[in-house]
Amino acid sequence: MTRVAVALSCSAEQRTELMNLARSRTEEARMVERAKIVLACLEGKRNDEVSRELGVRPNTVGLWRKRFAARGLAGLRDQPRPGKKPKYGAELRQRILRQLELPPPPGFAGWDGGTLAAALGVTDARGLACVAQRRHSVAPAPLVVCQ
Repeated sequence: MTRVAVALSCSAEQRTELMNLARSRTEEARMVERAKIVLACLEGKRNDEVSRELGVRPNTVGLWRKRFAARGLAGLRDQPRPGKKPKYGAELRQRILRQLELPPPPGFAGWDGGTLAAALGVTDARGLACVAQRRHSVAPAPLVVCQ
């Protein structure tokens, strides 16, 4: 019994969006690849033809064909994945960033994890140590906030 690929169709707006994605130089590479896959499938090409043309596995072509058929452009985006929940929330992050804008306590040249935790009233300074890491240079390094 032969397998038949899912038939695809799309509106003119969706096709325009797919073409913009496929030509984009700023969009994620995986989104560009997915748009190219769907556009090739919309031209009536078989999965094995598309896979050879784009250098991907036929299973990959089938996956994105099915996801586009089921959910349209939204189907090309990654689905949420499970992961570890952040230890510190957005509210604490904002408090930390506001505190780092203030001058450090007297006698200190800059903030470190302990002084930042004390200023914020946080008892667990281990997680905050990486928040206050800044390298002293001509151009300040970007602030890194650990989760």
